[in-house]
Amino acid sequence: MAMLINLALTSSKGENLTCMTEEESYTVLIQTGYPPDAPRDIKCVTQSFTKLNCSWDRGRDTNIETNYICCCQSTNCTKVGQANFIESEFLLFNDRILQITATNELGTQTSEKFTVKESDIVFVPYTPKLKSVFQDPSNSQMMQVEWFEGGDTYGMNLKMIFQIQVLLAYDMQEVWVGNHSETLNYTHNRVLQTTWTSDMPLKCTSYLVRIRSIGNDEKTLFMGRKAWSEWSPPLKLDGQDVSDETALKIYPVEGTVLEAGSNPAFCCVAGKGEHAETLTFDNLTSFIKLSDRSLAIRVPNVSPSIESGTNVVCKMSGEKYDGAVVFIGYPPDAPKNVSCETRDLQKLNCTWDPGRSTRLVSRRSTIYHLNTGSQNPFLCEEASRVYPDYWCAYPISNIRGKTNITIRGKNALGEAESSITVDVTRVFRPFAPDEWRLEEITRDSVTVSWSDRVDYTGIDLDCEIVIHDNLGKAMTLNRSVTGKPKNRRHTMTLTDLRPNTEYSIRARYSSVHFWKWSEWSDVAQAKTKIAPPSVKLDVWRTVMPNRTVTTYWKPLSALEANGPVLFYNVTWTKVGNGSINSNVEYGTDVQIHLDRAGYVITIVAQNAAGASPPSVIKIPPQQDDENLGIERATGVGDGINVTWRGGLADNCGYTVQWCRLLSLPVCKVDWSKFPPDATSATIKSDAFQVGVRYSLDVFECRRDGDHMLKKLIGYTRELAPAEGPQVEVNQTSVESVQIEWKDIPVENQRGFIEGFKIYYSKLYNDSAASKPVNAVNQLTKIVLRPDQRAFKILGLEAGTTYNVGVRAFTKGGDGPSNTVTVTTPNSPIALILGITLPLIGFVVLGVVLSIFCYQKQEWIKDTFYPDIPDPTNSKVLQNGSFDQVVNLCKTLEPKDCTPNEVQVVEDKQRRAEGNKYIMTNQQGEDNSDSELQEGGVISYRPSSTSVETAGEPNPAFEAVAPLVPCVYPSEVTYTSIRGPGPAHQDGAGAGEVQPEDGTEVIVKSGYQPQVHVATNPVLDREQLDPATHVNGYQPQMHNKSWSLDSGNLPSLEPESIGSPTSINSQAFLLPEMLGEELNAGGSKTWSLPFFNVRMSSNPYSDTNHS
Repeated sequence: MAMLINLALTSSKGENLTCMTEEESYTVLIQTGYPPDAPRDIKCVTQSFTKLNCSWDRGRDTNIETNYICCCQSTNCTKVGQANFIESEFLLFNDRILQITATNELGTQTSEKFTVKESDIVFVPYTPKLKSVFQDPSNSQMMQVEWFEGGDTYGMNLKMIFQIQVLLAYDMQEVWVGNHSETLNYTHNRVLQTTWTSDMPLKCTSYLVRIRSIGNDEKTLFMGRKAWSEWSPPLKLDGQDVSDETALKIYPVEGTVLEAGSNPAFCCVAGKGEHAETLTFDNLTSFIKLSDRSLAIRVPNVSPSIESGTNVVCKMSGEKYDGAVVFIGYPPDAPKNVSCETRDLQKLNCTWDPGRSTRLVSRRSTIYHLNTGSQNPFLCEEASRVYPDYWCAYPISNIRGKTNITIRGKNALGEAESSITVDVTRVFRPFAPDEWRLEEITRDSVTVSWSDRVDYTGIDLDCEIVIHDNLGKAMTLNRSVTGKPKNRRHTMTLTDLRPNTEYSIRARYSSVHFWKWSEWSDVAQAKTKIAPPSVKLDVWRTVMPNRTVTTYWKPLSALEANGPVLFYNVTWTKVGNGSINSNVEYGTDVQIHLDRAGYVITIVAQNAAGASPPSVIKIPPQQDDENLGIERATGVGDGINVTWRGGLADNCGYTVQWCRLLSLPVCKVDWSKFPPDATSATIKSDAFQVGVRYSLDVFECRRDGDHMLKKLIGYTRELAPAEGPQVEVNQTSVESVQIEWKDIPVENQRGFIEGFKIYYSKLYNDSAASKPVNAVNQLTKIVLRPDQRAFKILGLEAGTTYNVGVRAFTKGGDGPSNTVTVTTPNSPIALILGITLPLIGFVVLGVVLSIFCYQKQEWIKDTFYPDIPDPTNSKVLQNGSFDQVVNLCKTLEPKDCTPNEVQVVEDKQRRAEGNKYIMTNQQGEDNSDSELQEGGVISYRPSSTSVETAGEPNPAFEAVAPLVPCVYPSEVTYTSIRGPGPAHQDGAGAGEVQPEDGTEVIVKSGYQPQVHVATNPVLDREQLDPATHVNGYQPQMHNKSWSLDSGNLPSLEPESIGSPTSINSQAFLLPEMLGEELNAGGSKTWSLPFFNVRMSSNPYSDTNHS
């Protein structure tokens, strides 16, 4: 018997197992596998809305035959064998429940129940079927794709999207994908078509095309999901790279025209048996490989080529080169600004702006045609050859009335056109006057002549003549003329011209029905002849006191001189005797020395053609000077207003003379003349400047000459002064300062001084420098008298430094200030008081302090240097009334601090045997206190005083108690005074030593003085073990017995009990010397007030404790 362990999987068909013996052999077919998994992930798909195909995931491969049973709605079960899908009828709006059972020889598994809703169903269309793929015959880059729609397979009209994909056959790389929407016709199987335009010719390489589809209906018809169908089998479009040709091909081919700005692609295809190595476009070499025989290069945003084109070069194996030339440009723009007109009434000339240059020339340039709509388009040959002047001449004989004219341009990249409507009778534009020339020139006229460029016989024309002189002035003349034959001339005389003037003359034509002016004719240059000056000179004079007369005249302008002035003839005649003197001058003024008589001066300007009219000015006989005051004139910004009152009714006019600072020798005189009825004037001049003072004189013209009426000074516009007055200190006193200032020069006043402003302020020390206080603290005095030159400032402080400034002001504003620093002298009284008063103050203060200290010396001594109490003076301890005083007087009690309890037991009766000791014991206390005492801890707690006595009361306490008031508001109670003996004795219980015939005083808080206690003299001192200071206060003591002085006690050896110590320190509060003094005095007690005074300094004492 054989056993097989851990069998591996056999093949799905099984493996043979052969058992052999010596006599025979047996062969058995064995199969291994797995039990089935439960089916899962069911998916339902429909392709035609008639059948539903649901499939599921088998899970792990069982390796043996597994059969499936599909149950629908749990009752309708169908055996599907080894298939993992089931096909059933498709019902809209119907949910179904599916459950699948898997069974094989190793087991059975049943899936969960799947609920399939309509929204879970996926619509996957049938795969479309391609019909054909081919190149468009008219476009080498366009691909045509045809396929069958398959509408008859669905049984209804469905909206479908078809997706077409184009791949490179060489490496299956996607080149293009596009969608095509269509509504299917379920009664037909139509052929649908789409196109794709490649960026390179389709001959460059081979392409594969495939198609798929997806539903595009709205969800209102089918609520389920939609998915793409499977891709159809591809169809191939062969390129040149699979042909048997051996010659290299370049696409696009030689001479192709491409549009600038596009993204073309170029390729080269090597012949059979060869392969392309490189491809270059211009300087671009980044090519891509399409197949073993073809290369391509893409050019983004290609630029226009030069006129000779751009080269595409391909290199093949074996250093072979080939190439092609392409031309890159633009399609024509629509003609702009189309305009048609006739110049000779024979042809209609149309012009336009072609827009952007196409950059294409020769046979690739744009061809234009003119079309009137009545016959074939007229070829505009000139327009096709010339740029930028595009025009076309069309015979007028072919046009009748208004005509619609269209200009169309076309090149290899496209065409464009524009149209206008033309009326030939209204678009006549003559040629410009021809052969324009001068015929005759005089002083004031010019004759010109011209001819017509073409025969305009009988045509009415408008002629516009424009005349420009050398001064820039223009004159326009319009004349009507009638056209003449081509060689006949027109003449015209131009009058009213100025002598000695250069003129530019030209002309142009227009039709009576104005359309456009013709071009200008040539320019004719003419200069009229000279003539004598046409106007007399404008003359004036100034008369000095010594009868020196300066005569001025203004030069004539070119319009007035009529030719260059050669000289001036000056003649003066004495009134009365007729003596005549003359002189020739070449300037514009002359000085003449006259006597006191009257004179008449005559001046004429002379040029080559003659003299000007004479100018006459009369100089009256010398008279005494009139005392005329100087008045202020009012400025108006660009001039000065002047007013006057005429002296005579029959005067011959007025003259206003002005000068900038007339008193200076360099003053330039100017003047203006006014008619006899004038009484005011605004004097203006280009020479006027703001802020400059001018003197103005008004003269009246009378029979014997000009007489002065008025003197004025003024500004066109006043400005602030340019500088401040120079300030000086004239006099100072304790409370005043007298200052003076000088005049500002006239040229720097820049206006009429209205007054002065005086500023003054204190100076104070800041570090090492002095500076004025803020401007807001400055004090100002205003002086409104412009002639004042001094001012006294009052109300100043003695011994103080001031900064004083003065500035002038006009209507134009305040000028700058000049400052001076001045210090007022100190007052003698103030100096004396400043010295004596501090001394007196110190003396008085010293006397007062001395008196105060003398009267309060005891308080000062007690406060700052208190006496230390002497314990020997304590009556309480001396007369035995200690217990009563303790009950009556309460000393300092700490308020916030809870100290330990101090318990001391004293024995006031000394016995000879000395076997009784003072021990600590407090009534009502628990054993914890005793335990602390045994450990050497002195307990101190605040509590009320409890006095318990044993034996006879001390008569001393009773006697003194009524006499001793409780003067200490704080309560300090003493539990007892503890002796220096040990905490317990031999033979007694722990902490239970009983006093013998003694008084126990319980004091529960506060400070307790050290005292001597009577102890047994025979006590072995070796047994005395002072308790360790753990908490609270413990007095320092000698290791000897101590007791109170009492009449009932025997006399003891005087000893010092030592000095008290702080609770936080073992330093002595009282020097050892004090104890010695106490012993020397024979006293062994401390006065109770001593302890009260020392303890009253406790800041924690409770003064309100009852």
